[in-house]
Amino acid sequence: MNTAEIRSAWLDYQAQATARAEANKQSQDALNALFARYRALFDEERPVVDQLLAEQLSSPDENVRFDALAIVREFRIASALPALRSLADRLETQDAPGAPYEWAKVNRLIGMLVERPKGA
Repeated sequence: MNTAEIRSAWLDYQAQATARAEANKQSQDALNALFARYRALFDEERPVVDQLLAEQLSSPDENVRFDALAIVREFRIASALPALRSLADRLETQDAPGAPYEWAKVNRLIGMLVERPKGA
């Protein structure tokens, strides 16, 4: 598969997993499905999905960011550090009610990745 196909396949799967989880009123199921799908990626697919997840960290949709943050955390995707730092900077100046909590979560994740990235 080429890069566009890998990205499209991930986005389609993500949308389907989210829709199923919402329909069943089991939001955690979406993350479990995404974790399983990420584990099943081929070596050549993983960098493409990692880049896509880093891009999703700048999404205005909190749900998209939530999923991306969870996957980055679960699999310790150190290549997402620049996007995480950018997100932390953006959240620091936002006045949305959840911004301080998301900012704290993002900064904990940055600390975790800097301390011990996956494979280190």
